Amino acid sequence: MDISSYTTEDFVCDESFRNFCNGSDAAAVQSWQKWIGEHPEKAEMIQEARQLISILNARQGNVQDQLDQLKDGMVRFELLKTSFIDRPAKPAPIYHWKSITGIAAALLAIIAAFWLLTPTGKIKTLPSITQAVQSGTEPRKTVVLPDGSVVTLHSNSTLTLGEGFGRTSRELTLSGEALFDVVHGGQYPLIVHTSSVDVEVLGTLFNLNAYPQSGYTETSLFRGKIAVSLKDHPDQRMILTPSQKSVVFNPAGGIARPAADSILKKVALSVDPVNHKAKEIAWVRNRVKIEDEPLETIAGRLQAWYGIPIVFTDNETKGFRYSGTFESETVVKALEALQLSYPFNFRVEKDTILIGK
Repeated sequence: MDISSYTTEDFVCDESFRNFCNGSDAAAVQSWQKWIGEHPEKAEMIQEARQLISILNARQGNVQDQLDQLKDGMVRFELLKTSFIDRPAKPAPIYHWKSITGIAAALLAIIAAFWLLTPTGKIKTLPSITQAVQSGTEPRKTVVLPDGSVVTLHSNSTLTLGEGFGRTSRELTLSGEALFDVVHGGQYPLIVHTSSVDVEVLGTLFNLNAYPQSGYTETSLFRGKIAVSLKDHPDQRMILTPSQKSVVFNPAGGIARPAADSILKKVALSVDPVNHKAKEIAWVRNRVKIEDEPLETIAGRLQAWYGIPIVFTDNETKGFRYSGTFESETVVKALEALQLSYPFNFRVEKDTILIGK
């Protein structure tokens, strides 16, 4: 089938697209990022499909069975969609996943995804976080933005959200250093302002080092595509692809600015010769070695490392035990890796991660 004629259901049922969403296939990630960039008119449909895949991934059981149920459920959901939109909004009932099977389970997953959308298909903004977030002296502090993007701040960093973030724009300002794991936001690209550069992204993973007192601003890309432009000369714009970084020298930091043609430079990421990982995010990368430890203990280690509270909503989940070694750049990716072994779920509420069944 021609991808350009895909429906939301087709995207969800496409194995390559699911691998792209899960980040499990580098070739699929590169191929879909290129296709999505060439078809901006599909942005909202892509976002809906990613929301559904996220819900399916959070549940347990055979993925193919879930997809078969999803196909039938989507047909039935279309018959209900109009009545949902026309009726006055009511609180959604709470269901226990274990009491729902077959088609009912697929319908609930789709209805849950539908409640995340407005009648026009745009993503509803989540409850707003504080306009300004500071890490202080903490080595790392993780926050989840209203659009679902995850930002991990380095020490002595400040992140300030622009007016109307998540509703009419997605602009924010960074002073310091942060790792951004950005979700696609439909018609609004995420724009990060610093004293030297502006960085525009659609959906990607990148690190931005912009301490005002330093002699440079460094933007390192690991996934997706971003555009970096000089603050004072927006016409000087550079496109970065994965494994590249831009360096902008800042004379205010005490380092003499180089020749004009070297003010905005593009170079490769610095790779550690021992572990072959990028040095630019060594400060946030968490390598966890687990020897038959309960999830409660592991969660405590993740909380201390990433600087975000983690709370359990039931006692049984605390006792799930794990062994192995994994490495992750964000706390969300770390928890998703652990989910592969045990059936727990997690969600973010008011900058706290809740773990339960």
